[in-house]
Amino acid sequence: MRIFGILISGHTPHNKMFTQKQLGTISYHMKKLIAITFILLAGITSVSAQNWCGAVEHRQELYADRPAEAAILEKKLEAFNKLQQENTAKGLKSDDHYIVPVVFHVIHQGGSENISIEQINDQMDILNKDFAHLNADSTNTPAVFAEYTGDTNIKFRLAKLDPNGNCTEGVTRTYSNLTVSARDNVKALIQWDPQHYLNVWVVKTIENFGTSGGIILGFAQFPDQLWGDAETDGIVVRHDYCGSIETASGNYGRTLTHEAGHWLNLRHIWGDADCGTDFVNDTPTAEEPNYGVCTSNFPWHVGSSYCSAGAGQTITQASGEMFMNYMDYSDDHCMNMFSLGQGSRMRSAITTYRNNLVTDANIAATGTADDYVTVACAPIAEFTSNYIYGCAGDGFNYNNESYNTPIDSISSFEWTFEGGTPATSSEQNPSVDYDEAGVFTTTLTVTNSVGSSTISKESYINISADDADMSAPYFQNFESSEFPTFENNPQWNWALSASEDQSWERTTQASSPTLSPIDNGANNASYRIRSSEFEQMGEVHTLLTPSIDLSSTSTPIRAYFDLAHARKNGNSDDQLLIHVSDNCGRSWTKRFDKDTDALATNGGGNSFFDFVPTDGQWEQFSVNLNAFAGESNVILKFEFTGSEGNWLYIDNFVVCNSDELSIDENPFTELNIYPNPSKGDATIEFDLYQDAQIQIVLSNVYGAVLAQKDLKMKAANNSIQLKDLYASLKAGIYFVQLNNNGTSITKKVVITE
Repeated sequence: MRIFGILISGHTPHNKMFTQKQLGTISYHMKKLIAITFILLAGITSVSAQNWCGAVEHRQELYADRPAEAAILEKKLEAFNKLQQENTAKGLKSDDHYIVPVVFHVIHQGGSENISIEQINDQMDILNKDFAHLNADSTNTPAVFAEYTGDTNIKFRLAKLDPNGNCTEGVTRTYSNLTVSARDNVKALIQWDPQHYLNVWVVKTIENFGTSGGIILGFAQFPDQLWGDAETDGIVVRHDYCGSIETASGNYGRTLTHEAGHWLNLRHIWGDADCGTDFVNDTPTAEEPNYGVCTSNFPWHVGSSYCSAGAGQTITQASGEMFMNYMDYSDDHCMNMFSLGQGSRMRSAITTYRNNLVTDANIAATGTADDYVTVACAPIAEFTSNYIYGCAGDGFNYNNESYNTPIDSISSFEWTFEGGTPATSSEQNPSVDYDEAGVFTTTLTVTNSVGSSTISKESYINISADDADMSAPYFQNFESSEFPTFENNPQWNWALSASEDQSWERTTQASSPTLSPIDNGANNASYRIRSSEFEQMGEVHTLLTPSIDLSSTSTPIRAYFDLAHARKNGNSDDQLLIHVSDNCGRSWTKRFDKDTDALATNGGGNSFFDFVPTDGQWEQFSVNLNAFAGESNVILKFEFTGSEGNWLYIDNFVVCNSDELSIDENPFTELNIYPNPSKGDATIEFDLYQDAQIQIVLSNVYGAVLAQKDLKMKAANNSIQLKDLYASLKAGIYFVQLNNNGTSITKKVVITE
């Protein structure tokens, strides 16, 4: 089942659908605002009957400080609708034919989401057939509606010239982790001028902002937002719903058809309200979105007992609702038409908002004119490897992923493998062994009859020695000015992500005041990073420890480190992950995952200027390594990503058995409660450094103790359910406290209805 939603602004997709009963509780004016203002900017697609769209919630968040913009957008839409209705009443129609230049930006991590040009061409074929009413299933349009459908006179063509006039297939490819849970953030990675191209971003997944389990398939921005939010204009679509072949096999490619309708100012067939208007006179008024309604259900919702005809409506309600329209929520294979009125509205949107896109000059400049002669393009070099980490002696399989020209047109592949055997190759997809430990660069040059392209990935391959470089207990305090590379002791080296100018750096501006028993007495430096200096959203900055021998260790064993961090502003969005590997990085296990709020050690406030922590703004964090006790070759990988954040510092990194580290009599490492907020139950999770007698106390905001338990617990990751403390908590704010020998740790939990 498909559920299409609305993007309330050019910045955020939504996926909530209101039932008739729910909408009945909303005031007339709120309905009007939802029906008019909120559909201004974009449309969304999602799957699952439980999906919902956070329209009201998002509007309150997005427009809390933008009421003037919301009012302007409503006036723009009202003016457009009025002009459209006047032209219809006068019998004026726009029958011009338009060509829309298109570029696909494939955002990927080297996986199946890096879809082929063949799949993109398949999607373009579906899109054009749907808009021309040449789709094979157009014969399924009921006869009573067939007279109201036809060619929209809008064609979409992949650009053959890029903004600089260079030859292109109309496809760009960008490697970024933003392809997962994508939103408008992917648009900051790459966009061609939206006044000259329809930008389509293909991603792995799209962030779901609801509480249900469905998935969002795509979202678009409405045209009247072009002049105010041009940087977010376009369409985002999941790769597995882009077209009908390869990764989208089994689907019908109607997600882009629907989103292109929104991009050209169509609204949903039911007007996003109970019996609302879509401002098109030849579509019957619909009561609500039609989930799962198909050909065998025709006629559906017949007569005025469901909805009355809207003002100016030229089609009656006698044949029911037009659930087979591309702007409804019926399944893909049940959709087969745009109405003539919808076609006219989209053409009017082009002349009103997107007229620069379809001028003769732009069609010529983008290589999409009828008389443009397609020529071969020079290739753009790209490659991936099945692994980027390994042990000495491991083999790696490289895959050429060069694009912008057919692969069979490439006449030569010139590979160079620093530290590899062979050191060079002319194969398309070579295999390489690395016998020595180190960090190595790989280079590829591809050539065809038109030209050549070279890509060099510095520090791309990370090879560890078979035998661990260091042994536990291991300590790094970042005091040496040589860190992270030690010329005379390479076994001490830490590895950084490839050649990022603004990445991890050593500093003497701050250091943790804590000295552990196995410290060397120095306490002047730390290591730090901040996302506000990243050049591109989605950058991932890694920091790898040397391999550590844990074969002589036993549980409990942990990695400890001191950390200090602060927000820069309300938009700071940082994340620190720590992964562990016992096979030289061939596979990783995530053991630590903290966001900005969890990482902040300054009390949570914003620090606009450079954050330099005081002695009291350091906290100790740890990573449970019990699963790796006894392993002979263990690596930890710090992975930092984010945006608009302040400095994050780490110091006093230690890997050891818990009894080797002074813990100031406090057995707790941290307390987590999730989900939080919760609808009644939550998991209380905490780590213990050592076996301990723990008291767990639940209290309300007034300090009244509601429940208390005394438990003897092991040195491990421990958890208990909130319901085990108190079976039926009412909505409100509560506090969970852990006590042991006079020390305690407390965390708030919110219970919702």
